[in-house]
Amino acid sequence: MQAKPSPLVTSDWLIAGLLALSIGLWALGDYQQAGVNPQLYLYGTSGLAWYLVGVLLTAWVASRGSVPRVTYRESLFLVSAYAPLAVVLLWGVSVAPPGNLHKWVLALLLLIGGGVLFWGLRRSTGKQQLPAVWLSLSVAVGFGWASDALYVRPAIWYAGDTEQSSDYTVIGQEGEQLLFEQPERIQRAVGRIAARETGQPNAYFVGFAGYGEQKVFAEEIALAATVIGTKYGSVNRSVRLVNDRRDLNAFPLATASGLRRTLLEVGKRMDRSEDILFLVVSSHGEEGAELVVENGELPLRQLDGAELADAIHDSGIRWKVVVISACFAGGFIDALKDDYSIILTAAAADRTSFGCSDDRDLTYFGEAFFRDALPGAKSLREAFTQAKTYIGNREGIEGVEPSDPQAFFGAALEKHMGETGQVPGTDVP
Repeated sequence: MQAKPSPLVTSDWLIAGLLALSIGLWALGDYQQAGVNPQLYLYGTSGLAWYLVGVLLTAWVASRGSVPRVTYRESLFLVSAYAPLAVVLLWGVSVAPPGNLHKWVLALLLLIGGGVLFWGLRRSTGKQQLPAVWLSLSVAVGFGWASDALYVRPAIWYAGDTEQSSDYTVIGQEGEQLLFEQPERIQRAVGRIAARETGQPNAYFVGFAGYGEQKVFAEEIALAATVIGTKYGSVNRSVRLVNDRRDLNAFPLATASGLRRTLLEVGKRMDRSEDILFLVVSSHGEEGAELVVENGELPLRQLDGAELADAIHDSGIRWKVVVISACFAGGFIDALKDDYSIILTAAAADRTSFGCSDDRDLTYFGEAFFRDALPGAKSLREAFTQAKTYIGNREGIEGVEPSDPQAFFGAALEKHMGETGQVPGTDVP
């Protein structure tokens, strides 16, 4: 039995109010995520305007696709009424760890959005408008995909400059005591690693955030630990070395000697014939294969490719995936590569990478590889190829010299990961 048409009660002011509420909720969430001392970034309003176009387009498709046709005001009202809930759900999933939760929330967004359109269009026309609903949802999904591919980010707040506190500027006796404590801290951190699971290769994670003046490196290592832990099973076999001005005590500090000690201790807990180490390093980089290691006034030396290679070699760890997110990171490949290694770097040996500033949570490479590509990729090759494409498109739009991420895939490790199937990562033909 056909339902009796009942036009929706709408007004321009109601629609404007719903859209304003959506923008306000987005701005509030963006403010909460901006970090310390948020500052208004007016150029980010162009991103909001872009998504407003998406709302208008989706409503137009819903209006044109319905038979009989609903008015554009009615379809715009339906989309605008759904927008605040969509914003809340999107912010909720943005702060959750990567994984299946993201897929479930996106599915929920489509389900609720489709339900709102189905109910509203049916009430207005008296007929089920499934083609119009499906077409509208397809346009919304396509618009979201295009926005992500074009790196449209409606961020209107960023973390402003903050003065370093006296807790961060550690010198003299305080700094000496802090460095003296590091071997014990590393021993405790490694001691918390879970016992390996027998009968299969195990994955281990070591993260190194080298530059403490900017939070982006600590945040990137945190995400890498979560994504790799979820995908490869290293959640309980993970150690992070972190320089971060916000907290000197949460983790052992990232130092060259501390990394060597950590690799030695982790290596003792691995079955070196089977297990795989994921070593992720994030910091500023300099030409000549050198990473910046800095934490306030502490007397720390830099980490170069030869020392990193020696530390890995001395640990006895055979199978390793090394990811270096830094400018000029490609310069590390020659020192590190062998048949038992996969090396992924954020830039060529003579190129800078981008996104390493204190108003960001991730570098361009961290966003493209750890956040966007790796969680859903079938292999490390696939993840790196996708990330390189994302970064190239983004840099092309911004008109900067391409960072040109580089990779090396050792044949023996590819074969080892492909054959075992217990530590997924590389598809072997």
